[in-house]
Amino acid sequence: MDQPLYNRRLIQIQKCIDMKKIFIATDFSPASHTAAVYGMQLARAMQAAVILFSAYEVSHPTGALNVQASRLAAMEETKKRLADEADRLVAGNGGQLEIVCEEGVPAAAILAVAKEKSADLLVVGMTGGGNRLKKLFGSTATSLVNHLKMPLIVVPAGANFTSPKNVLYVSDVFLDTIISGIDQMKWLTDFFGTKLFVVRVVKNSYEEVLESVNTPQNLRKELKAMKASFSFPVNENIADGLEEFISEQTVDLMVMVPHKHEWLERLFVKSKTEDTAFHTHTPILMLPDTAGDAVNTAPVQMIANYN
Repeated sequence: MDQPLYNRRLIQIQKCIDMKKIFIATDFSPASHTAAVYGMQLARAMQAAVILFSAYEVSHPTGALNVQASRLAAMEETKKRLADEADRLVAGNGGQLEIVCEEGVPAAAILAVAKEKSADLLVVGMTGGGNRLKKLFGSTATSLVNHLKMPLIVVPAGANFTSPKNVLYVSDVFLDTIISGIDQMKWLTDFFGTKLFVVRVVKNSYEEVLESVNTPQNLRKELKAMKASFSFPVNENIADGLEEFISEQTVDLMVMVPHKHEWLERLFVKSKTEDTAFHTHTPILMLPDTAGDAVNTAPVQMIANYN
């Protein structure tokens, strides 16, 4: 007899997802340093390799020789800053890492080099404020979210690494459509023995009943094995509903699949019609819609060690 669709997909993910290489992108800001520390400590917990990356852009003065000189100077300066940051990170966290820099627009360069290096997970910092998503996440993180091809952790200012024992999966869609996101979390729940809260804030009691009735039994069965619990808080305001739920739990990591950019705007940014926006000091794991895009198990190759 054929296995149920959900079961087949979970078995496939179990076989192929293995977090061996964590790719930390930095612009040398305090927010990036916070994210880099988080990434290093996560890598140490998972015994994963680390790549510390920074992109640089070159101004183009008149003349080919001047352009080449500017490019070389920018590359050498970025390499030096990466080495200094690597020394800081290793001094405080131990371990070893590879440093890489590349010319280009940051988001595009991050995605290209992460793919080239067979990275499994991206880590970036969150800038922390503003009335638009780009000002909150930063333009680079926002671009990465919009073109997500592998799991991405966005680390808010002031966040500290704790083993993700309690994880909140936030959905903006009916639960019968979230299996790809749940699939991609198997590495996390298996490794850390995570307790998973699957939450969708609904506007009224009718939607609450609809979610409860329509959640597929196969999905319930698989999530039960992952120590998952379902909750459908009723609140007209998504931000309020989430904050009320989180206040009752000790959440170490939030997870979401950003199906629609507008949903993230509505959640994190205060609008003219909403009195509140969601505020978090908890790192957020963003997952791509397609699980296969996030899978990568190439062997580790280190080019620079810091002891």
